[in-house]
Amino acid sequence: MENEFEKAKKFLKKIRWIDNEIDALIEDKKSYMDLATKRTSTWDGCGVHNSGCKDQMAEVTAKIVDIENEICAKIDRLLDYKKKVSKVIEQIEDKECQKILVLKFARYMPMVDIADKMNMDRSTVYRKYNKAIKAVQEILSESDKEKQ
Repeated sequence: MENEFEKAKKFLKKIRWIDNEIDALIEDKKSYMDLATKRTSTWDGCGVHNSGCKDQMAEVTAKIVDIENEICAKIDRLLDYKKKVSKVIEQIEDKECQKILVLKFARYMPMVDIADKMNMDRSTVYRKYNKAIKAVQEILSESDKEKQ
């Protein structure tokens, strides 16, 4: 069973997961766009009686539109989720802990770079990171209690 500390980290990591889903959809869209470009360049050779090329092009175009809609929906979801996470992070009293979480989970910065950016040694950053995760854990637990 997942402990509360891991649940708090999972809550924060979800930003990256949604962002990765968006990136994958963008790659899918690019491959369909490439396919559409190839279809368009060979379309002239299809012939007058062959509607198969037009049907395939319509399918590819429809798929591109579907992917674009899915990308927009995921971006909306990401923005909403980032707001939710920001509200939790803002409740942490220690401003350095807040900054570490923002750099780690919203900007995807490695801990070594966070230490450099904040002019701290790595052990201090990791200590504050753990403190921040525990604070998130407490905030989420309180939020869960209020919902019940």
